[in-house]
Order: sequence, then structure tokens, then C-alpha cells
Amino acid sequence: MKLKQLFCVLALVSMVTLQGQNVPANPQIKGSWEIAFALPFRTDKMDFIDPALGQKILEARNDTKSSLSFYSGALLAIKRLDSLGVKVNPYPIDTQLNGSVAQSELEALYAINDIDFLIGPLSDRVLPALSNWSALHKTPIFLPSISEVQQVNNYMVQGVAKNETLRKQLLDYAKSEWKGQKVTIIHDSEESNQAQSIAQRFPNAQKVDATANSNRLLEVLTQKMDTLNSNWVFVETANLKTASSVASILSSQLRFSGHIRLWSPLYTNAFDNDVIDFKQLSDLNYTTSAVQEPLTFVSWGSQYFAQWAKYPDKIAARGYDSVMYAVLQLSGLTTTSLEGQKFLAWAGVTHPFKMVQDPRGHLVNQGYVLIALKDMEWQVIGR
Repeated sequence: MKLKQLFCVLALVSMVTLQGQNVPANPQIKGSWEIAFALPFRTDKMDFIDPALGQKILEARNDTKSSLSFYSGALLAIKRLDSLGVKVNPYPIDTQLNGSVAQSELEALYAINDIDFLIGPLSDRVLPALSNWSALHKTPIFLPSISEVQQVNNYMVQGVAKNETLRKQLLDYAKSEWKGQKVTIIHDSEESNQAQSIAQRFPNAQKVDATANSNRLLEVLTQKMDTLNSNWVFVETANLKTASSVASILSSQLRFSGHIRLWSPLYTNAFDNDVIDFKQLSDLNYTTSAVQEPLTFVSWGSQYFAQWAKYPDKIAARGYDSVMYAVLQLSGLTTTSLEGQKFLAWAGVTHPFKMVQDPRGHLVNQGYVLIALKDMEWQVIGR
């Protein structure tokens, strides 16, 4: 089965009439657009003849799973927009993580259908080719992930806030809340510069190199913790093992509620996994910054479950929000206008959109949320 046939079937399935929605009043927005999705579906690696083997390949490839999750969220957004009278025709493009292939597929599609908006890629590997295509055809390209590739393209939209923005907002908030409590900064060798920048914000802050003290980290941190007063601990590491060790050690040092507060200014998945004990993080009032709100109470979660027999993950939510933002821009609305805000409220997006133009002419999202674990639940504490 060809990619277009496969995802056309998914798109048709997703257009079932919505039922039982509780959403804000419908915004006044109409239109019909063609949106391409440049994702690494990797159908070149699949076997559609043997369904069992094909399923195993799907489960084994993270890039394919991410693509399907992203696209499933996008299809639900298209379905909800249809109930509003807004028509979006989706065109999935399999980039195969190859820039030449991606550009060739887009050119072939563009020869048949005018593309109003391009969403993707998820990988920097194919971004240069897609950016060139976007500039050539003057078509907006929305990046649903943080890109490190420097592309000068006035049609480019950076869809999520960059790490530097998230770190700054969290540290600004922490400094405004800080009342002179003891501060300890735990970092690895790769984040020593970031640790130093945090230390400059908090007088008398102590730094601990987790890499250099890996064999005696428990002893070192035990000596650093004030047993009578509150401790603020900032952890700068992308290493899961280090993050897990620090969380366990700090949890063992906890004497009373508020004795230790754990902050993670580095936006990574080191603390975002099923390995580190969730209760430990909750007891430590784990606080961090994020590009989207927690999905616990996502307004369209029940519709997604009815559609796909599972609840949306963060990647599905990003696919959903990407489509909603594309329609917002194609409609000529802004995120700050009353009608734009009404539309985003109706859509129930989880990504805050605060778009500004950077020196290179790109639209860059600086929207963020600050989230903390309290009583085993994520709570939004600032944005």
C-alpha cells in the first residue's frame, strides 16, 4: 500500500462526526486549505505484505512511531476543524530522513496540488532541503520541534520555545520567589557553564560536579544539605542516571515538607520518564519549564481516545496544535487578537503561542509554561 493511500484511509476515518464535545463558543473562522506534513514515516523500511512483521517494524522504530503519533493528533485537529466548517486537506510526505527524497516528494505533490502550509520536519537532517523548497514556493514552514540548524527563511516559523527561553523563564521565576534560602547547583561536566550562570543569580550558591563526585555523591550532597532550613537544588544534566541518582539522594535527605525544592532549568527528558520515582519528585516539589501544558486534562482527550483507543501523548498534542496554529495563520489571525485567542481557546491547544520575530526574520515562539509536581499531580504555576 502506498503512503498516500494509507494515510488517506486514516484521514477518512478521522472525519467521523464529533459527539459530546464541551468546548467554548465557536469562533468566526472559515476557509479551505491544503497542508503537507513532512515526517519520517519510513515506509521504505516497512513490509506491508506481512502485517505481523510490519507491526514489529513500526514498534521498533522511534521515528516512525513519532510520525504516526504526530499525524494522529493532526488528523483529530482536522476532524474538529471540519465540525467548525473549516476544511483542511492533509498530504503526508515521507521524508525517509533524506533531504533529496523529501524535496522530490514535495515537488511532485506541488505539481498536482497547491500547498498552503508545510508542517515539519521533525528532524534537522532534512530541514535545509525543505527550507529551500519553502523559500522557493513562498510557503510557510512550521517547525514542530526545536531546530539547531540556522536557516535564513522569512517563511519559517519556530513552533516551540527554545531551550534558552525555557531556562531563562524558569530562573527568572525562581529568583523572584527566592527568599535567601540555601542554593545548591548539581551539574555534570557538560553543563558547568550553565551551573556558573545559575550561581551568579543566587549569592552564596554552592556547585557540585556530579561527574567528578559520582562515587561519593551521596556523601557530598548530605554534607551540602541544611538540615534545619529550606534548600533549593538546581540540577543541570541531560543524563538519566545522574538525574535518577540525585532524585533518590535528595528524597532520602527530605526532613519536612519544603525542606528541599528540586528545580530543573535544563529542558531535557532526563526527569521525564518512567524510571525516576514519581512520588520522590512530587515530595521534592519538582519544578521545571515546558513547551506545553500537562496533558492530564486536555479538553479533546476523550475525542482522541474515541478515535484511536488511547489517550494523546505529547507528540500527538504537538501534531494537533501545529494544525491549529497553521489554520490560525492562514486565516490572517494573530495569537494576540481577540478572535485569535477565541479560536485557540476553542481548539484547546496545550502549547502557549507567543510569536515574535527574531533578527533573521523568523517567527519564533516564546510561549512557555512553568509546571510543578504537587501532591502527585502536575500544576501550572506560571506562563
